[in-house]
Amino acid sequence: MRHWLLGLVALAGCATAPEAPIFASGFEPAPCLDQRFEGQVRCGRILTPEDHTRPDGRLISLHVVIIPAVTPQPHAAPLYFIDGGPGSPATRRIGFYLGEGALYRQRRDVVLFDQRGAGSSNPLHCPEISFAPNPADPMYPEGSVARCRDALSVGADLSLYTTAASARDIDVVRATLGHEQIDIYAASYGTTLSLYYMGMSPARVRAAVLVGAAPWWAMPPRQHAVAAERALRLVFAECAADAACHAAYPDLPGDLDRALARLPSSERSPRREMFMEQVRRAMYSPAGARQTPKVIHNAARDGLEPDTAPSAAPLPQPDPLTFSEGLYLSITCAESILRMEYESAARQARSTSFGDYRLRFQRAACSDWSSRRASDRAPSLRRVRAPVLLLSGYIDPVTPPQWAAEAQRALPNARQFLIPAAAHTNGGLSNVSTCFDPLVQGFYDNPDLQRVNPACLAQMRPPPFAVD
Repeated sequence: MRHWLLGLVALAGCATAPEAPIFASGFEPAPCLDQRFEGQVRCGRILTPEDHTRPDGRLISLHVVIIPAVTPQPHAAPLYFIDGGPGSPATRRIGFYLGEGALYRQRRDVVLFDQRGAGSSNPLHCPEISFAPNPADPMYPEGSVARCRDALSVGADLSLYTTAASARDIDVVRATLGHEQIDIYAASYGTTLSLYYMGMSPARVRAAVLVGAAPWWAMPPRQHAVAAERALRLVFAECAADAACHAAYPDLPGDLDRALARLPSSERSPRREMFMEQVRRAMYSPAGARQTPKVIHNAARDGLEPDTAPSAAPLPQPDPLTFSEGLYLSITCAESILRMEYESAARQARSTSFGDYRLRFQRAACSDWSSRRASDRAPSLRRVRAPVLLLSGYIDPVTPPQWAAEAQRALPNARQFLIPAAAHTNGGLSNVSTCFDPLVQGFYDNPDLQRVNPACLAQMRPPPFAVD
Protein backbone atom coordinates (compact mmCIF):
# COMPACT_ATOMS: atom_id res chain seq x y z
CA MET A 1 0.00 0.00 0.00
CA ARG A 2 2.82 2.36 -0.88
CA HIS A 3 0.52 5.08 -2.23
CA TRP A 4 -1.20 5.39 1.15
CA LEU A 5 2.14 5.70 2.88
CA LEU A 6 3.09 8.52 0.56
CA GLY A 7 -0.12 10.33 1.36
CA LEU A 8 0.35 9.86 5.09
CA VAL A 9 3.91 11.14 4.93
CA ALA A 10 2.71 14.24 3.13
CA LEU A 11 -0.11 14.80 5.60
CA ALA A 12 2.22 14.41 8.56
CA GLY A 13 4.16 17.40 7.34
CA CYS A 14 7.45 15.60 6.85
CA ALA A 15 7.59 16.78 3.27
CA THR A 16 6.68 20.40 3.77
CA ALA A 17 8.90 22.66 1.71
CA PRO A 18 9.73 26.27 2.57
CA GLU A 19 7.80 28.87 0.60
CA ALA A 20 9.72 30.19 -2.38
CA PRO A 21 9.89 33.90 -3.20
CA ILE A 22 6.96 35.03 -5.33
CA PHE A 23 7.86 36.01 -8.88
CA ALA A 24 7.38 39.75 -9.46
CA SER A 25 5.13 40.21 -12.45
CA GLY A 26 2.53 42.69 -13.64
CA PHE A 27 -0.97 42.59 -15.08
CA GLU A 28 -0.90 43.49 -18.77
CA PRO A 29 -4.39 44.37 -20.06
CA ALA A 30 -5.31 42.70 -23.33
CA PRO A 31 -8.40 42.42 -25.54
CA CYS A 32 -10.78 39.70 -24.42
CA LEU A 33 -10.56 36.60 -26.58
CA ASP A 34 -14.36 36.55 -26.75
CA GLN A 35 -15.48 40.01 -27.82
CA ARG A 36 -18.94 39.47 -26.32
CA PHE A 37 -17.44 40.13 -22.90
CA GLU A 38 -15.56 43.34 -23.72
CA GLY A 39 -16.54 46.10 -21.32
CA GLN A 40 -17.99 43.67 -18.79
CA VAL A 41 -14.74 42.07 -17.62
CA ARG A 42 -11.04 42.89 -17.47
CA CYS A 43 -8.89 40.61 -19.59
CA GLY A 44 -5.13 40.43 -19.55
CA ARG A 45 -1.90 38.50 -19.11
CA ILE A 46 0.39 37.76 -16.19
CA LEU A 47 3.86 36.31 -16.72
CA THR A 48 5.12 33.42 -14.62
CA PRO A 49 8.35 31.39 -14.85
CA GLU A 50 8.00 28.05 -16.60
CA ASP A 51 10.54 26.79 -14.06
CA HIS A 52 9.96 28.48 -10.70
CA THR A 53 13.49 27.56 -9.61
CA ARG A 54 14.85 29.58 -12.57
CA PRO A 55 12.91 32.85 -12.67
CA ASP A 56 15.34 34.22 -15.26
CA GLY A 57 14.45 31.43 -17.70
CA ARG A 58 11.53 30.99 -20.08
CA LEU A 59 8.31 32.75 -19.07
CA ILE A 60 4.72 31.62 -19.59
CA SER A 61 1.91 34.07 -20.24
CA LEU A 62 -1.14 33.23 -18.12
CA HIS A 63 -4.53 34.23 -19.49
CA VAL A 64 -6.42 36.07 -16.71
CA VAL A 65 -9.97 37.43 -16.55
CA ILE A 66 -11.31 39.56 -13.70
CA ILE A 67 -15.10 39.78 -13.41
CA PRO A 68 -15.98 42.78 -11.21
CA ALA A 69 -18.34 42.62 -8.26
CA VAL A 70 -21.89 43.87 -8.82
CA THR A 71 -21.78 45.84 -5.57
CA PRO A 72 -18.18 45.87 -4.36
CA GLN A 73 -17.74 45.35 -0.64
CA PRO A 74 -14.62 46.86 0.91
CA HIS A 75 -12.00 44.28 1.80
CA ALA A 76 -14.05 41.36 0.40
CA ALA A 77 -11.75 38.54 -0.64
CA PRO A 78 -11.98 37.80 -4.37
CA LEU A 79 -13.25 34.42 -5.51
CA TYR A 80 -10.79 32.34 -7.52
CA PHE A 81 -12.38 29.61 -9.63
CA ILE A 82 -10.00 26.66 -10.13
CA ASP A 83 -11.13 24.35 -12.94
CA GLY A 84 -10.73 20.62 -13.34
CA GLY A 85 -9.35 18.20 -15.89
CA PRO A 86 -6.48 18.67 -15.58
CA GLY A 87 -6.71 20.48 -18.87
CA SER A 88 -9.92 22.53 -18.70
CA PRO A 89 -9.53 26.31 -19.04
CA ALA A 90 -11.13 28.26 -16.20
CA THR A 91 -11.90 31.21 -18.47
CA ARG A 92 -14.58 29.17 -20.23
CA ARG A 93 -16.77 30.03 -17.22
CA ILE A 94 -16.97 33.76 -17.92
CA GLY A 95 -20.52 33.48 -19.22
CA PHE A 96 -21.68 31.63 -16.11
CA TYR A 97 -20.44 34.30 -13.72
CA LEU A 98 -21.91 37.09 -15.85
CA GLY A 99 -25.25 35.27 -16.05
CA GLU A 100 -26.79 32.62 -13.82
CA GLY A 101 -23.75 32.62 -11.53
CA ALA A 102 -23.84 36.38 -10.88
CA LEU A 103 -24.81 35.62 -7.28
CA TYR A 104 -21.19 34.69 -6.62
CA ARG A 105 -19.95 38.17 -7.50
CA GLN A 106 -22.55 40.27 -5.74
CA ARG A 107 -19.95 41.48 -3.23
CA ARG A 108 -16.62 40.24 -4.56
CA ASP A 109 -14.64 40.08 -7.77
CA VAL A 110 -14.29 36.72 -9.48
CA VAL A 111 -10.88 35.81 -10.90
CA LEU A 112 -10.49 33.21 -13.63
CA PHE A 113 -7.19 32.20 -15.14
CA ASP A 114 -6.21 29.32 -17.35
CA GLN A 115 -3.80 26.94 -15.67
CA ARG A 116 -0.39 26.67 -17.33
CA GLY A 117 -0.74 24.36 -20.32
CA ALA A 118 -4.52 24.90 -20.64
CA GLY A 119 -6.78 27.31 -22.50
CA SER A 120 -4.70 30.27 -23.61
CA SER A 121 -1.85 29.86 -21.10
CA ASN A 122 0.80 28.26 -23.33
CA PRO A 123 -1.64 25.43 -24.11
CA LEU A 124 -0.42 21.87 -24.58
CA HIS A 125 -2.96 20.90 -27.22
CA CYS A 126 -2.77 17.54 -29.02
CA PRO A 127 -5.09 17.80 -32.05
CA GLU A 128 -4.78 14.09 -32.83
CA ILE A 129 -5.85 12.98 -29.40
CA SER A 130 -9.27 12.95 -27.80
CA PHE A 131 -11.05 10.52 -25.53
CA ALA A 132 -12.37 7.82 -27.87
CA PRO A 133 -13.09 10.07 -30.89
CA ASN A 134 -14.54 7.00 -32.61
CA PRO A 135 -15.89 4.37 -30.24
CA ALA A 136 -14.58 1.72 -32.65
CA ASP A 137 -11.01 2.86 -31.89
CA PRO A 138 -9.24 2.75 -28.51
CA MET A 139 -8.17 5.96 -26.80
CA TYR A 140 -4.84 7.50 -27.84
CA PRO A 141 -4.42 6.58 -31.54
CA GLU A 142 -1.18 4.79 -32.31
CA GLY A 143 1.78 7.17 -32.57
CA SER A 144 -0.27 10.25 -31.65
CA VAL A 145 1.16 10.68 -28.16
CA ALA A 146 4.79 10.60 -29.30
CA ARG A 147 4.07 12.99 -32.17
CA CYS A 148 2.34 15.44 -29.86
CA ARG A 149 5.15 15.17 -27.30
CA ASP A 150 7.75 15.99 -29.94
CA ALA A 151 5.76 18.92 -31.33
CA LEU A 152 5.07 20.49 -27.93
CA SER A 153 8.60 19.96 -26.61
CA VAL A 154 9.83 22.60 -29.05
CA GLY A 155 8.18 25.33 -26.97
CA ALA A 156 7.70 23.77 -23.54
CA ASP A 157 9.47 21.62 -20.98
CA LEU A 158 6.66 19.13 -20.42
CA SER A 159 8.08 18.03 -17.07
CA LEU A 160 7.34 21.51 -15.65
CA TYR A 161 3.58 21.36 -16.22
CA THR A 162 2.69 20.01 -12.81
CA THR A 163 0.36 20.59 -9.90
CA ALA A 164 3.20 22.03 -7.82
CA ALA A 165 4.18 24.54 -10.52
CA SER A 166 0.54 25.48 -11.08
CA ALA A 167 0.14 26.13 -7.35
CA ARG A 168 3.06 28.56 -7.54
CA ASP A 169 1.27 30.24 -10.43
CA ILE A 170 -1.79 30.85 -8.26
CA ASP A 171 0.43 32.78 -5.86
CA VAL A 172 1.95 34.76 -8.72
CA VAL A 173 -1.52 35.78 -9.90
CA ARG A 174 -2.68 36.55 -6.37
CA ALA A 175 0.35 38.70 -5.57
CA THR A 176 0.28 40.46 -8.94
CA LEU A 177 -3.37 41.45 -8.46
CA GLY A 178 -2.65 42.64 -4.92
CA HIS A 179 -4.92 40.16 -3.13
CA GLU A 180 -3.85 39.51 0.45
CA GLN A 181 -6.26 36.58 0.80
CA ILE A 182 -8.53 34.75 -1.60
CA ASP A 183 -11.61 32.57 -1.52
CA ILE A 184 -11.50 29.42 -3.65
CA TYR A 185 -14.15 27.47 -5.52
CA ALA A 186 -12.82 24.32 -7.15
CA ALA A 187 -14.17 21.14 -8.69
CA SER A 188 -12.64 17.78 -9.60
CA TYR A 189 -8.89 18.14 -10.38
CA GLY A 190 -9.25 21.79 -9.39
CA THR A 191 -9.59 20.53 -5.82
CA THR A 192 -6.27 18.69 -6.15
CA LEU A 193 -4.57 21.91 -7.17
CA SER A 194 -6.42 23.93 -4.52
CA LEU A 195 -5.49 21.56 -1.70
CA TYR A 196 -1.87 21.68 -2.82
CA TYR A 197 -1.99 25.49 -2.89
CA MET A 198 -3.61 25.68 0.54
CA GLY A 199 -0.89 23.47 1.96
CA MET A 200 1.79 25.54 0.26
CA SER A 201 0.38 28.99 1.18
CA PRO A 202 -2.08 28.42 4.04
CA ALA A 203 -2.26 32.05 5.13
CA ARG A 204 -3.41 33.18 1.69
CA VAL A 205 -6.74 31.33 1.66
CA ARG A 206 -9.69 32.76 3.58
CA ALA A 207 -12.28 30.07 2.72
CA ALA A 208 -12.66 27.28 0.19
CA VAL A 209 -15.44 25.20 -1.34
CA LEU A 210 -14.27 21.95 -2.93
CA VAL A 211 -16.76 19.99 -5.03
CA GLY A 212 -15.89 16.40 -5.93
CA ALA A 213 -12.66 16.46 -3.95
CA ALA A 214 -9.68 14.56 -5.34
CA PRO A 215 -6.72 14.91 -2.95
CA TRP A 216 -3.37 14.36 -4.62
CA TRP A 217 -2.79 11.03 -2.91
CA ALA A 218 -5.89 9.55 -4.64
CA MET A 219 -3.93 9.50 -7.93
CA PRO A 220 -6.71 9.34 -10.55
CA PRO A 221 -7.31 7.29 -12.70
CA ARG A 222 -6.15 4.65 -10.19
CA GLN A 223 -9.69 4.00 -8.95
CA HIS A 224 -11.73 5.03 -11.99
CA ALA A 225 -13.11 1.53 -12.53
CA VAL A 226 -13.85 0.88 -8.85
CA ALA A 227 -15.59 4.24 -8.41
CA ALA A 228 -17.58 3.74 -11.61
CA GLU A 229 -18.68 0.25 -10.53
CA ARG A 230 -20.00 1.70 -7.28
CA ALA A 231 -21.88 4.42 -9.17
CA LEU A 232 -23.32 1.95 -11.68
CA ARG A 233 -24.67 -0.29 -8.94
CA LEU A 234 -26.25 2.75 -7.27
CA VAL A 235 -27.93 3.66 -10.57
CA PHE A 236 -29.19 0.09 -10.88
CA ALA A 237 -30.59 0.26 -7.33
CA GLU A 238 -32.30 3.58 -8.02
CA CYS A 239 -33.86 2.14 -11.17
CA ALA A 240 -35.10 -0.90 -9.26
CA ALA A 241 -36.77 1.41 -6.73
CA ASP A 242 -38.42 3.52 -9.46
CA ALA A 243 -41.68 2.00 -10.71
CA ALA A 244 -41.39 3.16 -14.32
CA CYS A 245 -37.69 2.30 -14.63
CA HIS A 246 -38.10 -1.12 -13.04
CA ALA A 247 -41.05 -1.93 -15.29
CA ALA A 248 -39.02 -1.03 -18.37
CA TYR A 249 -35.77 -2.67 -17.25
CA PRO A 250 -36.50 -5.37 -14.65
CA ASP A 251 -33.09 -7.09 -14.96
CA LEU A 252 -30.35 -4.53 -15.45
CA PRO A 253 -27.51 -6.74 -14.14
CA GLY A 254 -28.56 -9.39 -16.63
CA ASP A 255 -28.86 -6.78 -19.37
CA LEU A 256 -25.31 -5.68 -18.67
CA ASP A 257 -24.01 -9.25 -18.92
CA ARG A 258 -25.88 -9.79 -22.19
CA ALA A 259 -24.71 -6.47 -23.64
CA LEU A 260 -21.06 -7.25 -22.91
CA ALA A 261 -21.42 -10.79 -24.28
CA ARG A 262 -22.58 -9.36 -27.61
CA LEU A 263 -19.48 -7.21 -27.98
CA PRO A 264 -16.42 -8.83 -29.56
CA SER A 265 -13.23 -7.77 -27.83
CA SER A 266 -9.52 -8.10 -28.44
CA GLU A 267 -6.31 -6.49 -27.21
CA ARG A 268 -6.27 -4.10 -30.17
CA SER A 269 -10.02 -3.46 -30.13
CA PRO A 270 -11.35 -3.92 -26.59
CA ARG A 271 -14.92 -3.04 -27.50
CA ARG A 272 -16.45 -4.26 -24.26
CA GLU A 273 -14.21 -2.00 -22.22
CA MET A 274 -14.64 0.91 -24.62
CA PHE A 275 -18.41 0.58 -24.27
CA MET A 276 -18.06 0.63 -20.49
CA GLU A 277 -15.79 3.68 -20.67
CA GLN A 278 -18.59 5.49 -22.48
CA VAL A 279 -21.04 4.33 -19.80
CA ARG A 280 -18.64 5.62 -17.13
CA ARG A 281 -18.43 9.03 -18.75
CA ALA A 282 -22.19 9.22 -19.22
CA MET A 283 -22.62 8.85 -15.47
CA TYR A 284 -20.66 12.04 -14.76
CA SER A 285 -23.95 13.96 -14.67
CA PRO A 286 -27.28 12.97 -13.11
CA ALA A 287 -28.89 13.53 -16.51
CA GLY A 288 -26.47 11.09 -18.14
CA ALA A 289 -26.85 8.57 -15.32
CA ARG A 290 -30.60 8.59 -15.87
CA GLN A 291 -30.00 7.53 -19.49
CA THR A 292 -27.72 4.65 -18.55
CA PRO A 293 -30.32 1.91 -17.88
CA LYS A 294 -31.89 2.51 -21.29
CA VAL A 295 -28.52 2.42 -23.03
CA ILE A 296 -27.53 -0.86 -21.36
CA HIS A 297 -30.92 -2.47 -21.96
CA ASN A 298 -30.92 -1.49 -25.64
CA ALA A 299 -27.36 -2.75 -26.06
CA ALA A 300 -28.39 -6.10 -24.58
CA ARG A 301 -31.38 -6.31 -26.88
CA ASP A 302 -29.99 -4.90 -30.11
CA GLY A 303 -26.21 -4.93 -29.73
CA LEU A 304 -24.06 -2.02 -30.84
CA GLU A 305 -22.92 -1.17 -34.31
CA PRO A 306 -19.16 -0.46 -34.55
CA ASP A 307 -19.78 3.28 -34.82
CA THR A 308 -22.29 3.58 -31.97
CA ALA A 309 -21.96 3.98 -28.22
CA PRO A 310 -23.90 5.58 -25.38
CA SER A 311 -24.01 9.36 -25.45
CA ALA A 312 -22.75 11.48 -22.59
CA ALA A 313 -24.49 14.58 -23.94
CA PRO A 314 -24.50 16.49 -20.61
CA LEU A 315 -20.72 16.03 -20.51
CA PRO A 316 -19.36 16.34 -24.08
CA GLN A 317 -16.16 14.71 -25.18
CA PRO A 318 -13.28 17.15 -24.54
CA ASP A 319 -12.85 19.53 -27.44
CA PRO A 320 -9.19 19.52 -28.54
CA LEU A 321 -9.43 23.30 -28.96
CA THR A 322 -10.37 23.85 -25.32
CA PHE A 323 -9.28 20.76 -23.40
CA SER A 324 -5.53 20.29 -23.10
CA GLU A 325 -4.70 16.63 -23.59
CA GLY A 326 -1.01 17.45 -23.25
CA LEU A 327 -1.47 18.99 -19.82
CA TYR A 328 -3.63 16.04 -18.81
CA LEU A 329 -0.84 13.64 -19.76
CA SER A 330 1.93 15.72 -18.17
CA ILE A 331 0.16 15.76 -14.81
CA THR A 332 -1.47 12.34 -14.68
CA CYS A 333 1.54 10.48 -16.04
CA ALA A 334 4.03 12.00 -13.60
CA GLU A 335 1.74 12.30 -10.58
CA SER A 336 -0.51 9.25 -10.93
CA ILE A 337 0.43 6.55 -13.43
CA LEU A 338 4.14 6.51 -12.58
CA ARG A 339 3.54 6.78 -8.82
CA MET A 340 0.75 4.29 -8.22
CA GLU A 341 1.09 0.57 -7.55
CA TYR A 342 -0.03 -0.23 -11.05
CA GLU A 343 -0.49 -4.00 -10.80
CA SER A 344 -2.63 -3.66 -7.69
CA ALA A 345 -4.76 -0.98 -9.34
CA ALA A 346 -5.14 -3.06 -12.50
CA ARG A 347 -6.23 -6.13 -10.52
CA GLN A 348 -8.88 -4.08 -8.76
CA ALA A 349 -10.07 -2.65 -12.07
CA ARG A 350 -10.31 -6.09 -13.67
CA SER A 351 -12.64 -7.19 -10.87
CA THR A 352 -15.22 -4.64 -12.09
CA SER A 353 -17.46 -4.41 -15.15
CA PHE A 354 -15.17 -1.68 -16.47
CA GLY A 355 -11.92 -3.62 -16.58
CA ASP A 356 -8.44 -2.11 -16.74
CA TYR A 357 -8.93 -0.49 -20.16
CA ARG A 358 -8.40 3.06 -18.94
CA LEU A 359 -5.33 2.19 -16.87
CA ARG A 360 -3.80 0.01 -19.59
CA PHE A 361 -4.12 2.49 -22.41
CA GLN A 362 -3.17 5.48 -20.29
CA ARG A 363 -0.02 3.73 -19.05
CA ALA A 364 0.91 3.00 -22.68
CA ALA A 365 0.40 6.67 -23.51
CA CYS A 366 2.55 7.69 -20.54
CA SER A 367 5.38 5.46 -21.76
CA ASP A 368 5.48 7.67 -24.87
CA TRP A 369 4.91 10.93 -23.03
CA SER A 370 7.24 11.03 -20.05
CA SER A 371 9.35 8.75 -17.90
CA ARG A 372 9.92 11.31 -15.14
CA ARG A 373 8.05 10.40 -11.97
CA ALA A 374 6.83 13.28 -9.81
CA SER A 375 8.44 13.85 -6.45
CA ASP A 376 6.74 12.33 -3.42
CA ARG A 377 7.20 15.63 -1.58
CA ALA A 378 3.96 17.45 -0.85
CA PRO A 379 2.90 20.24 1.50
CA SER A 380 1.27 19.55 4.84
CA LEU A 381 -2.43 20.29 5.21
CA ARG A 382 -2.14 20.55 8.99
CA ARG A 383 -1.23 24.24 8.75
CA VAL A 384 -4.42 25.11 6.83
CA ARG A 385 -6.69 27.14 9.10
CA ALA A 386 -9.16 28.29 6.45
CA PRO A 387 -12.62 26.72 6.70
CA VAL A 388 -13.11 24.22 3.87
CA LEU A 389 -16.57 23.12 2.75
CA LEU A 390 -16.49 19.76 0.95
CA LEU A 391 -19.48 18.87 -1.24
CA SER A 392 -19.75 15.38 -2.74
CA GLY A 393 -22.14 13.82 -5.21
CA TYR A 394 -23.29 10.53 -3.73
CA ILE A 395 -23.24 8.74 -7.11
CA ASP A 396 -20.01 10.34 -8.35
CA PRO A 397 -18.31 7.81 -10.67
CA VAL A 398 -14.86 9.43 -10.64
CA THR A 399 -14.26 11.30 -7.35
CA PRO A 400 -16.18 9.17 -4.83
CA PRO A 401 -17.31 10.69 -1.52
CA GLN A 402 -14.68 8.72 0.40
CA TRP A 403 -11.97 10.96 -1.07
CA ALA A 404 -13.59 14.07 0.41
CA ALA A 405 -13.85 12.20 3.71
CA GLU A 406 -10.09 11.60 3.58
CA ALA A 407 -9.49 15.28 2.83
CA GLN A 408 -11.72 16.25 5.75
CA ARG A 409 -9.63 14.11 8.10
CA ALA A 410 -6.46 15.76 6.82
CA LEU A 411 -7.73 19.33 7.20
CA PRO A 412 -8.02 20.98 10.64
CA ASN A 413 -11.21 22.90 9.78
CA ALA A 414 -13.38 21.13 7.22
CA ARG A 415 -16.84 19.58 6.87
CA GLN A 416 -18.22 17.29 4.19
CA PHE A 417 -21.82 17.20 2.99
CA LEU A 418 -23.35 14.77 0.50
CA ILE A 419 -25.66 15.74 -2.34
CA PRO A 420 -27.75 12.56 -2.59
CA ALA A 421 -28.77 12.89 -6.26
CA ALA A 422 -25.58 14.45 -7.63
CA ALA A 423 -22.91 12.66 -9.61
CA HIS A 424 -19.60 14.25 -10.60
CA THR A 425 -21.60 17.31 -11.63
CA ASN A 426 -25.03 18.69 -10.79
CA GLY A 427 -26.09 18.59 -14.44
CA GLY A 428 -29.81 17.94 -14.71
CA LEU A 429 -30.63 18.41 -11.01
CA SER A 430 -33.41 20.70 -9.87
CA ASN A 431 -32.94 23.49 -7.33
CA VAL A 432 -29.30 24.19 -8.16
CA SER A 433 -29.92 27.94 -8.32
CA THR A 434 -32.23 27.96 -5.29
CA CYS A 435 -30.21 25.63 -3.04
CA PHE A 436 -26.67 24.85 -4.13
CA ASP A 437 -25.63 28.34 -5.25
CA PRO A 438 -27.12 30.22 -2.26
CA LEU A 439 -25.62 27.68 0.15
CA VAL A 440 -22.14 28.12 -1.31
CA GLN A 441 -22.41 31.90 -1.58
CA GLY A 442 -23.74 32.12 1.97
CA PHE A 443 -20.68 30.22 3.16
CA TYR A 444 -18.37 32.76 1.51
CA ASP A 445 -20.30 35.60 3.19
CA ASN A 446 -20.04 33.88 6.58
CA PRO A 447 -17.46 31.07 6.47
CA ASP A 448 -18.60 29.35 9.65
CA LEU A 449 -18.88 25.63 8.95
CA GLN A 450 -21.15 25.08 11.94
CA ARG A 451 -23.74 27.42 10.45
CA VAL A 452 -23.97 25.70 7.07
CA ASN A 453 -27.44 24.17 6.72
CA PRO A 454 -27.34 21.36 4.15
CA ALA A 455 -31.03 20.42 4.41
CA CYS A 456 -31.96 21.65 0.93
CA LEU A 457 -29.32 19.46 -0.75
CA ALA A 458 -31.70 16.52 -0.40
CA GLN A 459 -34.27 18.49 -2.42
CA MET A 460 -32.03 18.66 -5.49
CA ARG A 461 -33.86 16.10 -7.64
CA PRO A 462 -32.65 14.26 -10.74
CA PRO A 463 -34.63 14.07 -13.98
CA PRO A 464 -36.78 10.97 -14.55
CA PHE A 465 -35.18 7.83 -15.93
CA ALA A 466 -35.30 7.51 -19.70
CA VAL A 467 -37.62 4.65 -20.62
CA ASP A 468 -38.75 3.28 -23.98
